[in-house]
Amino acid sequence: MKSKSVMQFLFSMTLLPICFGVFAQGELQRLNISDFGAVADTNVVSTEAIQAAIDSAYLSGGGIVVFPAGNYCAGTIVLKKNVTLLLEEGATLYASTDINDYRMPLDDATKPVLIYANGAENISLTGKGRIHGRAKRVYRDLKKVDLFIEDITENARKAGVEMKRFYVVKPDVSLINIAKCKNINIEGITVEESTFWSMHLVRCINVRINAVRVISSLESGVNSDGIDINSSQDVVITNSFISTGDDAIVLKTRYIDPCQNIRVSNCTLSSSSTALKIGTESHGDFRDIKFENCTIENTNRGLSIVVMDGATVENIHFSNIEANCTRRHFNWWGNGDPIWLYVSKRNVDSRIGEIRAVSFTNIKASGMGTSRIESTESNTIKDIKFNNVELKMNAENYPDKRAGCAFVAIDVTGLEMNNVSVSWDDIITEPNWSNGFFFSGVKQLKIRNIEGRQGLLNSENPMILLNNVNSGYIQNVLPKEGTNVTIGISGGNTKDLIIMNVDPMMKSKKAMQIGDEVDESEIEFRTE
Repeated sequence: MKSKSVMQFLFSMTLLPICFGVFAQGELQRLNISDFGAVADTNVVSTEAIQAAIDSAYLSGGGIVVFPAGNYCAGTIVLKKNVTLLLEEGATLYASTDINDYRMPLDDATKPVLIYANGAENISLTGKGRIHGRAKRVYRDLKKVDLFIEDITENARKAGVEMKRFYVVKPDVSLINIAKCKNINIEGITVEESTFWSMHLVRCINVRINAVRVISSLESGVNSDGIDINSSQDVVITNSFISTGDDAIVLKTRYIDPCQNIRVSNCTLSSSSTALKIGTESHGDFRDIKFENCTIENTNRGLSIVVMDGATVENIHFSNIEANCTRRHFNWWGNGDPIWLYVSKRNVDSRIGEIRAVSFTNIKASGMGTSRIESTESNTIKDIKFNNVELKMNAENYPDKRAGCAFVAIDVTGLEMNNVSVSWDDIITEPNWSNGFFFSGVKQLKIRNIEGRQGLLNSENPMILLNNVNSGYIQNVLPKEGTNVTIGISGGNTKDLIIMNVDPMMKSKKAMQIGDEVDESEIEFRTE
């Protein structure tokens, strides 16, 4: 250790009455890791020196541990109560590539961890510096099929897609894992090329993440999620840029503890999986969550809620979001689809979950895949609202075609759509494109001011297909030029429909097409 010893620091710091969170950072003691023996050389592992600085700050009541400009290397370091790690501009902390430099096992961490905290309060990661995982991956033959995308994988194989994908090279390190902590502030830092989840907060309370950058390869960064919020409460994520191979921002509940009171706003996101996601780990409930004022670019899936472990997901709001969705290699979850809500059971013993009270407001999205609301379990998706939503369909960029309709809702109770439109690329098209909107087994359907057409100009597919819809109110349907049939109605269980003001400008060839199996006495046509 250089200059002063740890004991000298402890003695001097006991003279300062420090209360983390009350004094401004400038009033807290600052401990330079170089003074504890850290070396700005990635060939030297400085874990012990960095930990000594953290321990010194902690034992004396708190402080700021400073990483000056330079490149440092470490294994697991443990952040403690009332301590801030400040990475100054030009400072980079690299993860060691030697598995022996990591502490294992760690509570609430399934992988080796670079920066770890458990049960601490008032902790921060700040500055303009970087944390770098030095992730490596290899492109190899597919080892086994992911059962969740088994059909997609087979479809890709039949289409002639090469059955290879990227795999991680060990050590499989998560860069930041914070568990059971309170009052957490992460601001300004850049987190790059984590092998596993870049930033994981589990069972935490009162988290603020602002102006961070999280980056991993969009091509090869498997499992390198950006920010994972797991069974945590009172979380705010703002003004951040995240571009990651796997999910960008994802909320999970590994434990029965809920995820609640979460706000994500003013972020720019790219992902080869999903940009803004809830699930699939869903043992505890999710409630009171807002995703707003975000821009999503070059993502494989825009917005999704996937419940597989029995959680109830409620009071979720997506608003003021623009998304551009683009298909990825077959191994990624996602179809270039803007929106996906899904309830299923992970296995036969899983509880059945529910999605309810979810709204999408002021959403403008383009994509290559079908936006879907669906469930394998009946009566599990309820009270879904779309207000001022624009969806555009573009041709797919891979040979394994997947898209048909632009929007599909199956077995939903209480679906409301106001001012919703669908458009399609007329220059490059797909032969499988069909309906603009397809509703099947939907109960309590309310539609006002819906615009669009079917996928292919002048095809026989209706702009809107209603199949076995029970209790519906549809008003102001505005087909675009090239629409053949505006509304098609099918299914012997179709009943209690009220339809008014369809194609007032007479742009379609045929306003209504009703199947022979439909009891037309169950349909009431009104004029304004």
